Amino acid sequence: KLRKIIAHSRPVMCGEYSLDGAFVYTAGHDSMVRVYCAYTGQEIGSYGPHLTQVGASISSISISSDNQYIAVGFKYEVVIIHNTIDKTKIELPIDAMGSRFVQFSKDNKFLYVGTTTSSETKQSQIIKYSFPELKIVSAFKSQENLMCCVLSPDDSVMAVGTQTSLLMVSTAEMKKTFDEELNVPVPDLYVFKNAFVAVPLSDEQMVYFYSFQKQESVFSMKVHNRVNTAAPHPSLQVMVIGGGLDPKLVAKTKEGNNIMTQFYDMVGKQIIHEQEIHAAPTHRLRWSPDGLGLLSVSEDGSIAIIRFSEELFNYKWEQDWTE
Repeated sequence: KLRKIIAHSRPVMCGEYSLDGAFVYTAGHDSMVRVYCAYTGQEIGSYGPHLTQVGASISSISISSDNQYIAVGFKYEVVIIHNTIDKTKIELPIDAMGSRFVQFSKDNKFLYVGTTTSSETKQSQIIKYSFPELKIVSAFKSQENLMCCVLSPDDSVMAVGTQTSLLMVSTAEMKKTFDEELNVPVPDLYVFKNAFVAVPLSDEQMVYFYSFQKQESVFSMKVHNRVNTAAPHPSLQVMVIGGGLDPKLVAKTKEGNNIMTQFYDMVGKQIIHEQEIHAAPTHRLRWSPDGLGLLSVSEDGSIAIIRFSEELFNYKWEQDWTE
């Protein structure tokens, strides 16, 4: 079942499932966070618009593992944390023009904020706050323009995508343990099989998989699209990618704008299905924890919540490919 909802009035850049898989959260340039039932697609609530006096768009969201808090980062010098139970909110000022990502630890004891690069110091920071006290515990400073992050399953390592590289940072010391120059932006990151991080590189039409433990690339796949987001299935050897170019850039390229959502067999490294879900580029694809739900969010303001039947797990993807 595919449920498509025109959820936002402007591009949707963020989409996440709650840890229990019951809800999906979406946010973007219209400065709204919306919450939907992951099974029916019905809207349950919304937060915003935020910071209307400055018209700040949302850069990222993170949901605490107990669903009680939603942290919202902006292209502005504040992070707002909503308490979903008593409907109060906390404003956390940050020493930067904006944040690139916000991320709760799984035990909800910490909140990480990745900032934009300061014009004065030419540095960005990943700040580790205690939660709910919101006191700074430590910070990692970088010369890189940060873009996105994910935490390893045990929260000991944070993988960070930047404008030109992939970093890994130990969360205990907030020190860099790995740095690989990729020379292209990393638009999104995704944890796979509790051990790897999927790294899509739009400009190269590649997805690389890095091991959290070995801190090296262990697998790569060429895809047929400018890939903005790559979501490997939690248990099947299947990966979904979403892509496409910003409409302003399409005119400058000869390749046209492939906005198809594509399903790949990761063993055969082949496309097994493609479908145009949105009318514009896709920015986030996320599987539900049970592997039967898929969330897709797009620049056209729409979101899609797809529910598969249990038969998905019986499907044999690794079939013989004939030319």
